Amino acid sequence: MAPKGAAGRAPGDRRSAPSRIQPSRIKRSRAAGPTRREPTPEPDRSGRQTTFTARAAVLVIAVACVMVAVAVPLKIWLGQRHDIASLTAATDQTRQRLAALNAEHKRWQDPGYVEAQARQRLHLVLPGQKSYIVLGKAGQGRRASSTHLRTSSAGGSWYSTLWASVQAAGNAAPSK
Repeated sequence: MAPKGAAGRAPGDRRSAPSRIQPSRIKRSRAAGPTRREPTPEPDRSGRQTTFTARAAVLVIAVACVMVAVAVPLKIWLGQRHDIASLTAATDQTRQRLAALNAEHKRWQDPGYVEAQARQRLHLVLPGQKSYIVLGKAGQGRRASSTHLRTSSAGGSWYSTLWASVQAAGNAAPSK
């Protein structure tokens, strides 16, 4: 037989606990062999209940905080982009208006344009010229004169002539 505490044993030797050591003080190996356990029943997957764990709650709170932290600056950024776009459009309109005013300024520098505008707007003429001003729209004078000829050539009493002139005045287009 091998001495006590020897690593190897002969086949068939039984290991016996020393008689002096109490059974409660015997050290057991941590890598104990498998023990027989009751099998745990598997959860029923057909009625599948999801449990709201603390980890999921922390995740939801973190996502909500990130969304709030991103939403406010994003809203401000989008508002500023809109303001920039509207100011750019206003700048473009101002540039177009400035170009039109510069072109008009160049036209007014031309003496021929100034003379033409004076004739058209102020009815100015050069010395020795005659100016004729025609009132009403083009073609309107002919209708009025033809109506006048019909009423005056019809003859008759003064009240029929008066009534015809009132009707002619009512038929004429209003001038602006």
